[in-house]
Amino acid sequence: MKVTTLGGYKEVQGGYSDPACTHVILTKQEYDKILQEKQRAEMDAGIAKSNADKAVTEAEKNAANTVQQARQEAKKEVAAIQGQLEQERAESAHQRALNANLLRIAKERANADRKLKPKKEHTGYVVVASGEKEYRYKDGYRKLQNVLLWEAVIQSPYTIDMPEAIVRKQITRDLLRKNEAGETLIGRLGINGYYPGNYESMVDDHQWCSEPEKYNIALEFYFQMNGRYGYWEVKFFHTRALKRIPNDLRLR
Repeated sequence: MKVTTLGGYKEVQGGYSDPACTHVILTKQEYDKILQEKQRAEMDAGIAKSNADKAVTEAEKNAANTVQQARQEAKKEVAAIQGQLEQERAESAHQRALNANLLRIAKERANADRKLKPKKEHTGYVVVASGEKEYRYKDGYRKLQNVLLWEAVIQSPYTIDMPEAIVRKQITRDLLRKNEAGETLIGRLGINGYYPGNYESMVDDHQWCSEPEKYNIALEFYFQMNGRYGYWEVKFFHTRALKRIPNDLRLR
């Protein structure tokens, strides 16, 4: 249809595709049908939107629950690990205390056995011997050389019943640990350097042999069992003679 000059409507010849067409007149039934379809489409769209919103909300809720659950599980795992660490720390501290107590008792018994006084304060270490000994080694040119070194034997307070692995670590620590005055046990004997290797390695190490006359250097420690006295001993070469051995480091 098209609008006439008098304000009415007139059917156009070309129908809906006619350029003059300005209006489409429907019956009430047709219009109601369109309204129903529009309403149904709006309802479907509303339902779809509502379902989508619910799905998003549910997904967010599930995600939040998953994150919360993961956090709770992580907290439980962290708490469990911390509990284990604390337990292990407590057990380690307990074992260290027991070991320290056993070592203290062993030292006091050894001191009493060898009549070293004061029994509780004495280190338990005594010098058994220190003498000159010829040492053979190969120089940097693989030529065999001889050098006159000193060899010291120091007796520890630990009996030969104690395991080698424990004794080795403990004796090394005792000999090299500084006291309150900043002095080591072997330092009291005039040894002012320790090289954890053999003589040929030290000679090749320019940092150690630049001014050898200034130092009395102890080389790597060797351990032995003294079956006669029943104690572990440490033996090592050193580059110069010991100074006067203090009275408390002598076996009387």
